[in-house]
Amino acid sequence: MELFRETFTIMVVGMSLVFFFLFVVIQCMNVIAYFVRQYEAKLAKASAATADDGVHRRRVAAAIAVATHTFTEKK
Repeated sequence: MELFRETFTIMVVGMSLVFFFLFVVIQCMNVIAYFVRQYEAKLAKASAATADDGVHRRRVAAAIAVATHTFTEKK
């Protein structure tokens, strides 16, 4: 009977440690997710502030298209 009691105690301690570790991991992930959401919101505000971002992207795309076209014409 004593062996059963020791086995049960070790099982309870082990499972408690596993649940505690998982709780800590999940809470850390939640904290990190909170900070990532804050950072993303800050980036979204900064991105929205630059209205010419679309114009810049179109200019880059046009430059790449011209460079690609002139490169293929030389061949």
